[in-house]
Amino acid sequence: MSEKPLRLGPDAIHLGGQSAALAVRAFGNDYDGYVAAHCTPDDPGRLVSVAESAEDWPVWEVHPAGDEVVIVLKGRAELIQDFDGTHRTVVLGPNDAVVNPAGIPHTANVIEPFTALYITPCPGTTHLPRKREGG
Repeated sequence: MSEKPLRLGPDAIHLGGQSAALAVRAFGNDYDGYVAAHCTPDDPGRLVSVAESAEDWPVWEVHPAGDEVVIVLKGRAELIQDFDGTHRTVVLGPNDAVVNPAGIPHTANVIEPFTALYITPCPGTTHLPRKREGG
């Protein structure tokens, strides 16, 4: 009997620090539900997910629990990181990657609608309002 493969986007993967990798079926970008179901103080782990972005992100995102890896699979994006008011930008295309350091706010502008693979630490991701002028 064969099992249906995971389809990253609607599904995701939880990589536990101490536990085995777990399939997260029907993830649907429900980050809060994912954290409640899979992340514990003793073994917070990381979320492996794929998401598409057709518009500039409306918020800054911050991951206090660790670094996040972003790998663009298709399209093009300008990723912006905010180091105490100094913005560092990098343009990413297919197979390009960047690391968002723990605690550093980051956002993205769409150059061409893009799909990216995210390896995100959990829990604790927060979102901050983004001003449209200058990032």
